[in-house]
Amino acid sequence: MASPILWQNEDATITLIDIPTSITTAQGTVQHPCHDRILSSEPLTAPFAANEPKSAPAKAKLMTNSVDEDLHAEYAALLSTALQEVRNRYEGAWCLPRPFVQPPSKKRKRDANGEEPESTCVEALLPHQEPPGLLSRLARPVRGDASVPRVRLQSGQRDGGSTETARSIDLPSLISSADSEPAQLLITTNDKEDTFRYRIPPTSSFYLGDCADSNSFRNAVRQHSAQQDTTYLFDFILLDPPWPNRSVRRTHQTKGSTYNVLTTVETIQDLLLGMDLDMLMQQDCRVGIWITNKRAVRDLVLGDGGLFAAWGLKLEEEWIWLKTTVDGQPVSDLNALWRKPYEVFLLGRRSLDYDVGTSDTELKRRVVVGVPDLHSRKPSLKALIESLLLVSRSQRVLEVFARHLVAGWCSWGDECIKFNWDGYWLKT
Repeated sequence: MASPILWQNEDATITLIDIPTSITTAQGTVQHPCHDRILSSEPLTAPFAANEPKSAPAKAKLMTNSVDEDLHAEYAALLSTALQEVRNRYEGAWCLPRPFVQPPSKKRKRDANGEEPESTCVEALLPHQEPPGLLSRLARPVRGDASVPRVRLQSGQRDGGSTETARSIDLPSLISSADSEPAQLLITTNDKEDTFRYRIPPTSSFYLGDCADSNSFRNAVRQHSAQQDTTYLFDFILLDPPWPNRSVRRTHQTKGSTYNVLTTVETIQDLLLGMDLDMLMQQDCRVGIWITNKRAVRDLVLGDGGLFAAWGLKLEEEWIWLKTTVDGQPVSDLNALWRKPYEVFLLGRRSLDYDVGTSDTELKRRVVVGVPDLHSRKPSLKALIESLLLVSRSQRVLEVFARHLVAGWCSWGDECIKFNWDGYWLKT
């Protein structure tokens, strides 16, 4: 099983990561590694075309919504230094070969002989489209709806039969694969009798349900923990909230790239605070959350009365994911107003004193460099988190708003098994 970490400096403050591989390796364990590959998007070979505002009023308006100028200056300096260090010390490819979904409307340029150029990646189209609304119908079932798909969990071998008869599952509920081997979730539609297979990593669990219904999730976690005689509290919680973002509300031609977002910062603030995640945290729980570069979003997390304050967290680290092309160029200018080439992951830790929010100690910053994957699909941080000893394999990790499962973790969201559908994978 290839490591997703292509290069890392001595103090682990700069990491070059392959994003599809980070998701692939997160599906397996040492005993049962995942050798198949997840379908991705074609890696960028050149930065995005500049689309900066021209007039002074337009620039001023954009600046009011963007990241704090002083903070961005710190980021830009840090990222420039990190990028130069990778270039000086690393001589390999900036991403591994990836099977990708070719957008149907995209035409590749041909050479003088009329032939398409060779690609370093394997092109692959999805065998068939996952039915629209399938997971949503399961995550938000309507009482008395006879068309709700049938769900079964099957353990044992994936291809050469099964060691266990598939058992029926009622959703939403916390589904746990306690086996050390991968399992499958079989979803059969009632109209066409089509069966869709979803890969379930070893020792993983998930709750396919609405994140707005936190009471049902907490009850399911407590009930499952009582049955297994384990704690219902978590040592690490990750969130990738559906922040308001105009670019991801557009329709994308690449299959699998559509993404549901909420419309306002206030709406998602109510959602996150209403989840009462602090009721599921161990006393020294770490919490990591992806944010956008809008000032209002950062303030919602770190400001007075923000999420970290409400959950009793101190900010310990910032991880900045710098998106690059295949030859290490930022996907947009570091100082671009419209499209920043980076996203930020805030990492806090629960504190029992009353001094919460931002930390008085010097903030640790790490840079994660990676060629982007499908739109909105972040790198899986499992390998990084474990390599930094932020969590051990025996500790409990929860990922909220998840879109794929992780071996050994618990995932929650109305799309938490989306990229575990067999149609997103290329068998090797």
